[in-house]
This record gives sequence, C-alpha cells and structure tokens, in this order.
Amino acid sequence: MGCVIIGAGAAGMQAALACRKNWPDSQVTVVDSEPEVGYYRTLIPQFINRALTEDRLFFWQQKQDRELDVRAGVSVDAVDRANRTLFLSDNQRLPYRRLIIASGGQPIVPPICRTPAVRGIFPVRNLTVARRARTWLRTNPDTVILGGGLVGVKLAAHLAEFNYPVTLIERERQLLPQALSAEAAGVVAAHLQDKGVRLFLAATVDDLQISGGLLEAVRVDARWIPCRTLFVAAGSLPDLDFLAGSGLVTEGRLEVTTSLQTGDSAIFAAGDVATIVDGDRFTPWTWPQAVVQGKLAAANLYAGAPLSLPRLTRVNAMNLNGLSLAILGLPACGYDRTVHADSGSTIYRELFHRDGRIVGGVLIGDISSAGRLHHMMTGGAVSLAEMEEYIIPRRKAMTAASLSLGKYRKKATWLGPGGG
Repeated sequence: MGCVIIGAGAAGMQAALACRKNWPDSQVTVVDSEPEVGYYRTLIPQFINRALTEDRLFFWQQKQDRELDVRAGVSVDAVDRANRTLFLSDNQRLPYRRLIIASGGQPIVPPICRTPAVRGIFPVRNLTVARRARTWLRTNPDTVILGGGLVGVKLAAHLAEFNYPVTLIERERQLLPQALSAEAAGVVAAHLQDKGVRLFLAATVDDLQISGGLLEAVRVDARWIPCRTLFVAAGSLPDLDFLAGSGLVTEGRLEVTTSLQTGDSAIFAAGDVATIVDGDRFTPWTWPQAVVQGKLAAANLYAGAPLSLPRLTRVNAMNLNGLSLAILGLPACGYDRTVHADSGSTIYRELFHRDGRIVGGVLIGDISSAGRLHHMMTGGAVSLAEMEEYIIPRRKAMTAASLSLGKYRKKATWLGPGGG
C-alpha cells in the first residue's frame, strides 16, 4: 500500500514522477480513464490540424519507468476514506496510504450538442476524441467552434493556419472573457479575422441541420452556417462525480489549502479539480499551475510541515498562428490600468495594479517582458515607472496615444474553468 494518484494529466503525471523521484522504493500507482497517459493536452489543436504528429504529443512513456504502475483505461467509481480504498471500474479495489486527486475536468457540452447518433460533433478535451476529429476533418473541412475561450481560440487559430474554413462562436460579447479585458480581446479578434476566421460574438448555436446522421449546418443568429465539423470548446467543470459520498466535496467544490491538502490529512488534490482556499477561493487552472501543483502535492504527501504554493497566478503563454500572447492574470475590476498599444500593429500591453502591486495583465504581439513582469507580480511593491519600463518598449517615446492610465470598472462575466 503506497501512493495512488487519480488522473494522469499535467498535475497527475507530475505528481507521479515526483513521487517516484522522492521515494524510488515506494509503490506509486496512477489510475486514469484514458487509454494513454503522459501527453500534452495543450498541443491537441496542433495535432488536430496535422501540424504535429502523435509521437510529439507525449512527454512520458511507460518505458521510461517500468516501476511506475499505470492503470490506463480504468476509472475510479468511488473513494472509501474509512478503509483508504478506491473502487475501480474494472471491479478491482485499490488500497492507498496517501492519495492525490488530479482528475482534471470534464468538458461542458450544451444540450443542443448532445444529439445522439450524429457524426461530426467533437468535444475538445482528450486524445481519443482528437484522433477521431483529425481523421474526420480530412473530408469534412467546414468547421464551427462553439466557445471562444482559450481552447476554442487556439483551435480556431491553428485550423486557420491550414486554411480550414472556420467559424468561431462565443456567447459573451468578447473572446477570452475569462482571461482578457475587452480591449485586449479585440486585438485577438482582429488577428483571427485577418487569418480568415469568421466570428460571432454574443451568440450561440440554437439548432442543428442533420441529414442521414451527418451534421450539415448550424443555426446562429437566425443564420444557417454550413458545418460538417462542430468542435465544442465551451469550457469544463471539475471531475468530481466519483467523490459523491466521500465527504470531500463542499457545494460542488473540492477545496484544499495552499498546501493542496483536503479535509483528509491523507488526501491531496491538484490541478483543475481543486479549489484553493486562502481567504478567498482560487481556481488558477492553467497548464503551468497544474505542473507546479502536481509536484507540490507529491512533496507534501509525507511532510511534517507541508509547503504552500509559491504563487496563485494564472500565467499562460501561447502562439496563435503568428500572434504571441502571454496572460499574466485576470482583468481586475476597480484597479488602476496601464496600457500601451502600438497604432497599426498587434502589439498591446496591459497591466492591472494597485499601490505598486501588479494583479493581472496581458502582453500581445511582443511578450519579451512577461518573465520580468511575472517576477514583479510575486514580489513586493514597485513604482509606476518600473512597470512602464517593461510595458512600453524603450525604442518608442511615451505619448498620450500609447499610454493611458485609468480605472477599469467593466464587470466581467466568467463562464467557468479556463486555462490552456
């Protein structure tokens, strides 16, 4: 009886690898419902559009550590805390001494997209579905993506790179409503449109046209759009169903301390499944956070004085078909805002701050200062002049047009879990 990890995504695999490194003589078991583990979920869009071969998705393979017990294709049905035992879908029981829950999230699929026996609808979440979509797209290129969050925007950008006809639909009035201000989102929207992506904002799919079990079109704003492939990227919710009756879930949340410990001293949680409580509740669901949390959960399993997360920031970086994007944190209502925008270019930089402390922001087009600004976010207070040094490129003089200071009071509407 040793350490068991539920989930083999970024958090789960990092936890498993850290456990094997820290305690090489102890039994470490990973349980995951997918048939393969150890791949970069964030690279699924590049795999779907055939920019990447499947072998390049994987960062770990079983041959790298034969002693790590990986039970792929098996899900956890229930957790018996009293007897420290997991009930598995293959009718096996798995005892544990310590448990890390890293089950991630399940995709949100709107009712309109749950039509049974219809070919061409793909929730964007895992490699199994991505394989089917990749093959399907070859003969069904007319594509609609439902959801303008990080996953939907990335997928649209990468499909457009290979000239797929793409329509992107977002129910809010801007793209990336969980991550960017309206102004920053406008820069991303303009770039996607320049690449040929058709955008519908403040809209959704309200009907499907189906013929012979095949998707032919979707209706958006009373318009019928030809569509043989519909990707659902409407976000995700923590995968908590198997914890019913465990006593670990509070109002639909698996809450943990900043040390990632649940209410049970033998159970930790990391990644998209966890809600971190530190005065407020935080859900910093990004790939970088998942990696850090997985390693920390492993380090704290047997620690007498568990360590806390060094930061709760939601830093994320990506390239959207030629447009670099670094997200430093969510837009913050009521905070001071410093903005630099190059007229006629895609360079846009924005910081939210108060009393010398940076709480969020984004760099678009030129992300060279992302590392330094993130370091400033996690340090002490800094002056406005120091912020401006990294927001405004030194080669350009500060002008009224390129720098604006003010209050950002627009109320943001969050749809659910984010991250890339």
